[in-house]
Amino acid sequence: MSKKVLMLAAKANMIQQFNHRNIKILQNLGYEVHVATNMVDFGSMSTDENERFKLWMSDNSVIAHQVDFERRMGTLKGNIRSIRQLREIFKTNNFSFIHVHSPLGSILGRFVAKQFKVPTIYTAHGFHFFKGGPKSSWIFFYPLEWLFSFFTDTLITINDEDFALAKSHMHSKKNVQIHSIGIDVTRAWSVTQEAKSIARKKIRQELNIPEDAFLISSVGELSNRKNHRIVLDALQLMSQDELTNIYYVIAGTGNNGNMLQEMAQSFDFENHFHLLGYRSDIHDINYASNVSILPSLREGIGLAGLDATVDGTYLLGTKIGGVSDYIRDGVNGDLFNPNDFMRLKNLIASLLKTNIPTQKYQFLSRFDKRNVDKKMIDIYKYISD
Repeated sequence: MSKKVLMLAAKANMIQQFNHRNIKILQNLGYEVHVATNMVDFGSMSTDENERFKLWMSDNSVIAHQVDFERRMGTLKGNIRSIRQLREIFKTNNFSFIHVHSPLGSILGRFVAKQFKVPTIYTAHGFHFFKGGPKSSWIFFYPLEWLFSFFTDTLITINDEDFALAKSHMHSKKNVQIHSIGIDVTRAWSVTQEAKSIARKKIRQELNIPEDAFLISSVGELSNRKNHRIVLDALQLMSQDELTNIYYVIAGTGNNGNMLQEMAQSFDFENHFHLLGYRSDIHDINYASNVSILPSLREGIGLAGLDATVDGTYLLGTKIGGVSDYIRDGVNGDLFNPNDFMRLKNLIASLLKTNIPTQKYQFLSRFDKRNVDKKMIDIYKYISD
C-alpha cells in the first residue's frame, strides 16, 4: 500500500503557484499525493490557469478533493462545512502527514489533522502580522497563529523576519526557514545580453514604447494589497518634462483596473500607462524595463520582485516582509515605505539621471530553487521518520 500525504490550501492558486515542485518531490519519495482545495472558487488566477492546473494534477496522478473553503477567513457556517468535508477525506485515507498552506486552509487543516493524530507541516507564506503592519492584523491573526502552532509539527517560514518571530513566539515542534519557495536563479543567470536585448526590443515594439524611454514595470494582482496606486501617486508629483519620457506597465489581473486607469487619466498619463493583464513572458518584461517596482502593503517574499532582481532589473521594493531579504539599498535596488509616495517619487527621479547597474549578485543564489528543494526533501524525510 502506498504511503499517502495531503497537500492542503484554501484556494487552488496557492497549490498551483507554489507547490508543483513539492508535489513532485513527495512523489519521488514514494508518496501518493492528495490535494484538498477549492477548485471552484480558486483564488487569484485565471479560469484557464485553473483548468490547466486540474489537468496537470490528473496527468501527474495527483488525487484531487474539492473542499468548499470560503474567502479570507470564511464564515462559521462555511468553515463547519469545510471541516466536515475534510473529515470525510481523512476518514477514507490514512495520511502519513499533511502539508498545509494559507491562513484559513492551515487552521482548518491542522484542526482536523489533530483530531486524526496526523502530523502537520505548515508553510507560512508571510505572516499577516509584521513589523509596521496594521494593529488589526496583530489582534486577529497573531493569537490564531500562536494557538495553532501547538498543533504544528514543522513550521516553515520563507523570510528572515517571520523566522525570527517563529523561533521566539511560536510553539511548533520544529521551526525551519526556506529562502522563498525558490526560483530558477541558474537559468536566469544563463540568459545572454543579446537575448535580453532581443526581448527588450520585442516588448517595447509590442507596447509602442520608444527604445530610449524610461520604462517602469510592476507584476501582481490589481488589488489594494498590491498597492499599485502609490506608483501613480508618485508619478503624479513629477514634472511634465520628466513624465514625457516615462512609461509604466502592470502585468496582472484584478478589480482595480478601472481605478488605476482613472488615476492615470487624472494627470494626462493614460497614453503612457498600460495594463497588460495576465502575461506568461514576465522575464521579457523585466528585460525591457529600466526599473521594476514592488509596492505591496504586505508580502511574504514577493516572487515578482525576486524574479526581477535576479533577471538583472533594478528593483524598488516595499520595506515590508521578505522583500528586504533580497534588496540591498543602492546595490540591486532601494526600499521604501509602501505609503511614502514622496520617497518613491524621489527614487524614480534619481534613477532617471543614473546609469542603472545590471549585474549578477551572488547573495541572490540562496534563493535558487535547487537549494530550496534540497531543504524540502530534508523536511519531508524528517517528518516521515
